[in-house]
Amino acid sequence: MNSLILYSFTAGAVATVNPCGFALLPAWFAREMAVHADRPTAERLVRSVLAGAAVSLGFVVIFGVAGVIFASGASWLGPAMPWIGVTLGLGLALIGASWVFALQLPGFRFAEACRSVNTRYGAFGFGLSYGIASISCTLPIFMSVAGLSFLVANEVSPIGIVSFLAGAASVLTLVSVGGTVLGSGLARVVQGRTTLLRRLAGILTFVAGLYITLYWGRLFLGNAGWADEIASVVGSYALKAEMFISTQQGIAAVLIAALIVSGIVWTLFIIGRDRRIGNVSDE
Repeated sequence: MNSLILYSFTAGAVATVNPCGFALLPAWFAREMAVHADRPTAERLVRSVLAGAAVSLGFVVIFGVAGVIFASGASWLGPAMPWIGVTLGLGLALIGASWVFALQLPGFRFAEACRSVNTRYGAFGFGLSYGIASISCTLPIFMSVAGLSFLVANEVSPIGIVSFLAGAASVLTLVSVGGTVLGSGLARVVQGRTTLLRRLAGILTFVAGLYITLYWGRLFLGNAGWADEIASVVGSYALKAEMFISTQQGIAAVLIAALIVSGIVWTLFIIGRDRRIGNVSDE
């Protein structure tokens, strides 16, 4: 059982740096750098951990749904994925462009609706997008976890799935916290001009959307060597990250960093709670 937990955790961590959706990691980092820039750093850190959990849940939900679809014998998902991927990429690029240029896009409600949803359910929705973009690279990893769970326990053990989620959450939450810390520092440098941070997040989201569009659109372009070359360059960086995380040193680094961040955020949460209780008592 311990080997199942370790394998599943490692698989979840590695799945977040897959070549298909790797470009979305900088966009996620930038999003967390820009959101809630007007709030205190301690509160932003707590929110960043919650956002990391939400994006990880959305990420894993996609694999669970896709796994059930494939296991049921449905054959339509495979051919539909390039169209879904291109649509997702164009949607992200449009949202990113609207952030960069502060566009209201009158008469084009789709981007505004997406922006509204992003404000309320952004982290979970980003996780769904990340999962869809990553599905062709990462679904086999997820299915291997489910298969190993079945071999160990003669059923699909929830421990394997939970460990996979924990591995993905560790990496994505660390990226979220990193963006929050950098964003808090930049917010002070630019003296509260959060529009700059939002535009930077928009640029990275726009670039990520273009990459996702290109990655899936290659299937419609025929012999487009330049598109394959771009995907290969991004994939090489993703492969280096995968190789590091899959080593004992990489997993140890992720675990230690996750424990440190959890301890800091929990301490901040307790301090904030005690202050609120103290303020209520004073009143």
